[in-house]
Amino acid sequence: MTRDEQTAARDLAVAPDLGASSVIEESAGESAAAHAARSSVCRVLTYNVHSCVGADRRYDPHRILDIVRRLRADVVALQELRAYSAIDDQFHLFQEHLRPMRAVFGTTFRRSRYKFGNALFVRGTILETRLHDLSVAPFEERGAIDCTAVVRGRRVRLIATHLGLFRRERAEQLVRLASALNHHHEDVTILLGDFNIFGAERRQLRILGAPAALPRIRTFPSFQPIMSLDRIWTLPNDRLVQVARHRDSPAKWASDHLPLVGEVSLGD
Repeated sequence: MTRDEQTAARDLAVAPDLGASSVIEESAGESAAAHAARSSVCRVLTYNVHSCVGADRRYDPHRILDIVRRLRADVVALQELRAYSAIDDQFHLFQEHLRPMRAVFGTTFRRSRYKFGNALFVRGTILETRLHDLSVAPFEERGAIDCTAVVRGRRVRLIATHLGLFRRERAEQLVRLASALNHHHEDVTILLGDFNIFGAERRQLRILGAPAALPRIRTFPSFQPIMSLDRIWTLPNDRLVQVARHRDSPAKWASDHLPLVGEVSLGD
């Protein structure tokens, strides 16, 4: 581990589980300097919503939506959004209720006319969008959403993904993402999503700039989490200042994953 990695590992706060009231609040009495410092910190959320079917096997998109809205993130990456019909389209539902957040959908596959994939919502402006095909035959199609955006008045690159279930396909997907990282550089890049990587394999995430001391926060299965599948990190690594899972009672059952929340410093 390099000295920079050791410093980042020491300074990163792995917070206790977030409760329902753990949101970024503005204080009416804070100083101008304190407000400026806080305003450069954005909250990011990654959440595999399991097509809005909970661990209790109940289908309820509004239950997921309520959790997302209460966490008040500036950047929201959702995996496994699905459309079951023209009127039961989860992306359109979230897009409508999360306005004025900007939204991007990355279709990974379709069943008849209806789509399945990942979504990214940004409280700010999306300047450019790149959709990366991470599909590796013969496995299920996969993809990544790669955006240049302005969040809290600062440019940032956002890469949201959901990697495959098998180690061989994940290895190829990591190589493709590493290649994409060589282009469209920004001062701060945030990578987040369900990487389906745990145990010793997490070392492979270093190809994407993940720190050696990447926190292991268990998010799966939601009702009794034992695996760290969901991840957030930044380039440079020291921009991620806090990370925690959200584990109140609704979140334990709304999906088979828990939401993972990070706070990222976008300023100096």
